[in-house]
Amino acid sequence: MMENQRNIELPGTSMAPGMAMGKAFIYRDILEDDLFRYEVKPDQVDEECERIHRAAEQVLQDLDKSSHRITQQLGSYQAEIFTAHQAILRELLRSKELRQEMERKHVNAEVAIQRVFRRWAGKMKTDKNKNIMERTADIMDLGRQLERTLMGMSVHPLEEMPEDSVLVASQLLPSDAVFFSGRDTAAIAVERGGPASHCALMVRQMGIPGIYNVTDATEQVTAGELLLVDGFRGVLVKQPNTATSKRFEKRIKSNRKRSAKAKKQCREPAVTADGTRIPVMANIANREDVQVAVENGADGVGLYRLEGLFMLRKNVPTETELLDEISETLRPLKDKPALIRLLDIGSDKNLPYLNFDEEPAPCFGMRGVRRLLAHPELLRVQIRALLRLSQSRSVQIMVPMVTIKEDMQAVRRMVQSEASEVGISDTPPLVAMIETPAAALSVREILEFADALSLGTNDLTQYTMAAGRQNHLVHRYFKDNHPAVFRLIQIAGAEAGEATLGICGELAGRPDAVGALLSNGINLLSVAPPLIPTIKDAVRQPRIWQE
Repeated sequence: MMENQRNIELPGTSMAPGMAMGKAFIYRDILEDDLFRYEVKPDQVDEECERIHRAAEQVLQDLDKSSHRITQQLGSYQAEIFTAHQAILRELLRSKELRQEMERKHVNAEVAIQRVFRRWAGKMKTDKNKNIMERTADIMDLGRQLERTLMGMSVHPLEEMPEDSVLVASQLLPSDAVFFSGRDTAAIAVERGGPASHCALMVRQMGIPGIYNVTDATEQVTAGELLLVDGFRGVLVKQPNTATSKRFEKRIKSNRKRSAKAKKQCREPAVTADGTRIPVMANIANREDVQVAVENGADGVGLYRLEGLFMLRKNVPTETELLDEISETLRPLKDKPALIRLLDIGSDKNLPYLNFDEEPAPCFGMRGVRRLLAHPELLRVQIRALLRLSQSRSVQIMVPMVTIKEDMQAVRRMVQSEASEVGISDTPPLVAMIETPAAALSVREILEFADALSLGTNDLTQYTMAAGRQNHLVHRYFKDNHPAVFRLIQIAGAEAGEATLGICGELAGRPDAVGALLSNGINLLSVAPPLIPTIKDAVRQPRIWQE
């Protein structure tokens, strides 16, 4: 092949910023393979069912180990998915469909699992257990784990991946992260996924360059061939010629040099060219996140997710338990401020010990503040804990999924009532999260009862573009930098006036978007802890960061 005939570009979409080169490691989905099959007679079905249950018990134990490992590497918030998977697997095993598949089709357990899990994933949106079967990816993830265990595969394929490889897969699911999170993976390229998927969030948290939406990547790429991954532009290059490889390597070195410089300056304030200081804060869920944030020069915590304190328990925590856990988590932050989000449940996050009514469209139902106002005791215990915390450190209370001013009015009323009851006169500021077009267009009214605002651009994009953030089938519509999204940001910025208008969505962690965000009224950025140096650098020099 001639030199100028190479450099085959496979376009995709940026999942995580960065650039890397390495040899391809192909990871295929076992549920898409042709499996070994044999005829199962009626008197053999019980034996096959027993095989499935033994495999399931092993998977449940493996999920416990995965949860522990991810908690150590990425924090408890990212590990919550494995606890949810255990509940889903137990529910699925109570179904009779696996047995019926073997009885009616006379197939072995492996084939039955492959067929049934595909069906379950396909019909999840209409299943009666809608609150359990929330994501197709979760169902497929469990099916893969069960299939591997049943087939006696004690070693996950990713455990055999050499260091500094470019991982190429049809799709990466939470259980896969357990195996590539602790390895020196150069980059990741997947065929399916989304910017707000579990995979994307974990990859960004690990600081690995990544792209998704690479059509037929596992078929177009050959195992072991050299790949160039541009996580800024969302492009994968195969068969690069010598000149292209040298240029790419030079850009990698340039970016590493800039990253190193940004890390050295991370404890310095982020000040724009016109002298405006922009706080760059951290999105956190646990003490490990806070430690990484402090090491990277965070100006504080811009989003503290409380879900982990609730989802890993068997009942609602008490006021004192919440206060103690939050205080301990924030201890490394010392006197820096923290914006703490009230429990954001509903849609894709529910508490197993609270019986919420089934909803026809959870994404448009009882989410965030709506759920809290419907369960005042759940809201009250958080407010009382945060009021007590505010007496010893600088905190602000973030209210999730505000849509109308009455949402904030009701929360403020409870804050004032509880403060009066415990004798606190100086209540912490209330921050309304702007996550719907209605809220972005009603900023002036919402500020009647809010002290500041924070844009959650993941959900704002989802509702503006009518594209589920976890739904890979509509990923091309989920564009958080779409003009429609920026128009809403611009309107919110204009109506915010002197109030703080922060942003804690994934868009804040994109260096190339920082300049546009600041020019549209954003005056606080909150990002994943490893991204803080890069974003501070982008504030000082707003431009396309990879150039």
